[in-house]
Amino acid sequence: MMLTREQILAAADLPQKVIDVPEWGGEVTITGLSVRGRAEYIAEMSVLSHQEGGAVRGMANVQLRLIAMSITDPAGTPLFTPDDVEALAGKSPEVIGRLADEATLLNKFVVAAVEADAKN
Repeated sequence: MMLTREQILAAADLPQKVIDVPEWGGEVTITGLSVRGRAEYIAEMSVLSHQEGGAVRGMANVQLRLIAMSITDPAGTPLFTPDDVEALAGKSPEVIGRLADEATLLNKFVVAAVEADAKN
């Protein structure tokens, strides 16, 4: 079957995973980033990596920004905006780290990093 433009654009093709977060008393939906979202995230992380504040501050921002972009409602609409990153910084580092790990795997950032390292 040949797909039409409308069918392609209407397809819900971003991966999702529901994660239990007992510390928060429920579950969250992690949705994979779109091409646009991935490009924005990578661009932001590139800027952050060159700012003052060291690797620790940068790593925290990497995780927090990924979480803010990835936690969605079941329809894939983000629950957070870039303005919420600071509020998320007050949450448990274990929870944020666990959710960031899940989002990293869902977006295949780990696979891309391993493949790039193998080429070098």
